[in-house]
Amino acid sequence: MYREPHLQKKSDECAVIWREWFKEKFENKNEEKAKELRKKWGNCVTEFGEMVSEEVKTNPRYRDSGLR
Repeated sequence: MYREPHLQKKSDECAVIWREWFKEKFENKNEEKAKELRKKWGNCVTEFGEMVSEEVKTNPRYRDSGLR
């Protein structure tokens, strides 16, 4: 769980996409749909990583903690 609601929301969004991908890939065996979802998930986690990076740079909780 993340303290910052916007990070938690994005993390949850990416998790939902991953579960959809897994279902299409391994349960439904729908390679075309799985391929689309994998790309969507990849974009989601890239955006999430950028959000986390920005949070660490700008949020005093992390910026001033000596964690960087």
